[in-house]
Amino acid sequence: MPQISIIIPVFNRAHCMERALASLHQQGLNNWELIIGDDASTDATWNIVQRTIPAARLSRLEVNSGAASARNAAIKMATGEFLAFLDSDDEWLPGKLAAQIDFLENHPDYALCATSHIFQRRDGRRREVVVHDPPDWTAQLHRGQIFHGASTPLLRRSILEKVGLQDESLRVLEDWDWMLRISQNHKIHVLPDLLTLIHENGPSDPDFTRLSTERFLTKHGKDFLSLGEKHKINMESQHWENAARCFFRHSRNREGMECLAKSFQKNPTRNPALLAAFPLAGWDHIFGTRILRSLLAKRSGLSIV
Repeated sequence: MPQISIIIPVFNRAHCMERALASLHQQGLNNWELIIGDDASTDATWNIVQRTIPAARLSRLEVNSGAASARNAAIKMATGEFLAFLDSDDEWLPGKLAAQIDFLENHPDYALCATSHIFQRRDGRRREVVVHDPPDWTAQLHRGQIFHGASTPLLRRSILEKVGLQDESLRVLEDWDWMLRISQNHKIHVLPDLLTLIHENGPSDPDFTRLSTERFLTKHGKDFLSLGEKHKINMESQHWENAARCFFRHSRNREGMECLAKSFQKNPTRNPALLAAFPLAGWDHIFGTRILRSLLAKRSGLSIV
């Protein structure tokens, strides 16, 4: 039995697969298995995996169903004591898995160990995201997923019996939802070491983002309320703001303004600087410009990671 089952969800990732797979060999460990959760790819992704890591196993979906479905299918094939997750466009830096295994083996009361990471933009610029554990991970995960929940966690497979698999109804936010569910009854630790390299990807599908935001808020509304009504409306406002930004980045300004209006209806004073998005989005919608989208692309105060 392998000690670690490595799960990589893929959908037409032939262009970046070799980079992700190379980072597995840099871990210096031998007792692991690789399971690819293929979300109905039509390119040469699996051929590249077979050529690079012949012992890899495949779980293939016949219909494109999203990352959660691809991960879940792969998880069901896993035999390792620990589950490690890597998105196909990201990389693990040397020593990541060893550091996480060392922590979990020495802290049996913890269910999950993640790492800090480096975020690399398309233009090559990098930002270091060093995470220090907050007093309450559940409250923190209401506000944001400050560690990368899709490419940094290593968790004990045994906790799946209590937490369950990822929510396949979420085409976006599925990893955030899962980390939050785990944190509610299990201890999480994030290493401050920068052991994962996250490559900038395109913005999420805005329609999936809107639907997933509605589902996420419905699922966790009672959790938000447990910390007070003010906390709940702040979280709802923040998540609708995130959805608005996704639409703006796709130049779908009308829908972006609708989501932003929901954010302000929940709490008009939480982030008043975003009022500037309304006239900018309106200008872009009328004149066909992309001023707001350009601001988001430059990671201004209106942007999201």
